Amino acid sequence: MKDFTITEDFPRSEIEFDLRFLDPSACYDYLFAIKWPNGFVCQKCKNDAYWISAKHLYICSQCNRQHSLTAGTIMDSSKKPITYWFKAMWWFTTRKSGINAVNLKELLGLGSYQTAWCWLQKLRRCTIRTGREKLSGRVEVDEFVIGGQKPGKRGRGAEGKTIVAAAVERSDIKRKIGRIRLHVILDYSAFSLETFIDENIEPGSTVVTDAWSSYPPIIKNQCHVAVNQSKSSDYQDRLYGVHMVASLVKRLIGSTFQGRFEPKYLQNILDEYVFRFNRRRSKYIGKKFMRIVEQVVSSAKLKWDEIKWDIDPISGFFSLELSG
Repeated sequence: MKDFTITEDFPRSEIEFDLRFLDPSACYDYLFAIKWPNGFVCQKCKNDAYWISAKHLYICSQCNRQHSLTAGTIMDSSKKPITYWFKAMWWFTTRKSGINAVNLKELLGLGSYQTAWCWLQKLRRCTIRTGREKLSGRVEVDEFVIGGQKPGKRGRGAEGKTIVAAAVERSDIKRKIGRIRLHVILDYSAFSLETFIDENIEPGSTVVTDAWSSYPPIIKNQCHVAVNQSKSSDYQDRLYGVHMVASLVKRLIGSTFQGRFEPKYLQNILDEYVFRFNRRRSKYIGKKFMRIVEQVVSSAKLKWDEIKWDIDPISGFFSLELSG
């Protein structure tokens, strides 16, 4: 295998993907170029010469240390062919409304629903890039609730529902929407809202909210603009962007997931949606595939217990606490 560097190298269409990644060797070549863009370097002795075993282990020709392209990632210890993982990553990133575990099981011919479900949870955990840029400029912020068919009060104060905080970049051009952020929050407390704003919006940005009295005291590092939606006549000032995103998320839950989801896994679904939405203007669908492969290569191994209880990688809290 030749050493080469990927520079925006991705399939431009599904036909190109199918032709390119027919066999495992092509998949490993792609992973190799992402993991070692400047060529192989032994982690132990820094030697750059290697040979490849029948099991696709890259063995240093000097100290014989073995290196794997999948060990220590979400693909670690998987018994399925690498081509299955590539196909799963392609469908995961290129389907407009995403893919659920039932669909993935059928498309790949997997033996169990649990395997497909586990793969999707792992891939969703790879959609958040470490050190990603915060939102900036004019940013709309609001909250909405998701709760399936549970009866109860709507909006703030709703019981038995999951609260989602949303932030949406807006430009000066009417209705033009930029990047978004979505995060499940425990409650409407000042701590929850302030944490969401500070972690996702650059200081100095203009934060636009409704006229709820809880917002002014917590927006300390950004400029705050409160909009009284019942009195506003300017359509752009009625939080159009954040309301549209909330509507799209609810439509996703109702279509791809048939309105059924466990609240403790909702954040993973939201992360997947943000990943896809923020890349919606990519000229080629394969670019999203390349991005997820890059993040899978740099991912950490996930054990079943970590997925089952879904520990939040930022706070360390169990998402089970969010189920209400």
